[in-house]
Amino acid sequence: MEELLHSFSKLFVPEEILAHFEVKSLREVDGVILIEMDEKIEGHVPKIILREGKAVLSGYCNPKEIQTYPAQGKEVFIKLRRRKWKVKGTTKSYSNSYSFTKEGMKATDQFGSFLKEIGRE
Repeated sequence: MEELLHSFSKLFVPEEILAHFEVKSLREVDGVILIEMDEKIEGHVPKIILREGKAVLSGYCNPKEIQTYPAQGKEVFIKLRRRKWKVKGTTKSYSNSYSFTKEGMKATDQFGSFLKEIGRE
C-alpha cells in the first residue's frame, strides 16, 4: 500500500517536495483530495543542531497546506508537517524552512505559474 501511495503522489507532488517529505496519507475530505506529508528524518536534521550536540525530535511545526493541480475536477492540497528538533538536554527548538510556493500564493510553484499564465492569480 505504501508503494502505491508513493507512486500516486508522484503524479501530484512536485519532486522538490518529495525530496524532503514522505507521504503519510492520501484521502478525500469534503470533495477535496488531501495528501498529508511529514518531513523526512534522514538527512534533515538542521545543521546548527549537529554542530551543538545530539539531535532529538521535538514534535512538529504547524502544518502548511499548499494547492497543486486539480484531479478529476477536485481540488488537491498537500499538507506539509515540518519536524521540530532540539539539542538533547535543551528546550530551544529548531526546524527547517522551505520555499515551495510563489510569493503571495498558496499554490506550488508550478501550479502558481500556471495560474498566473492563464490570468487567475
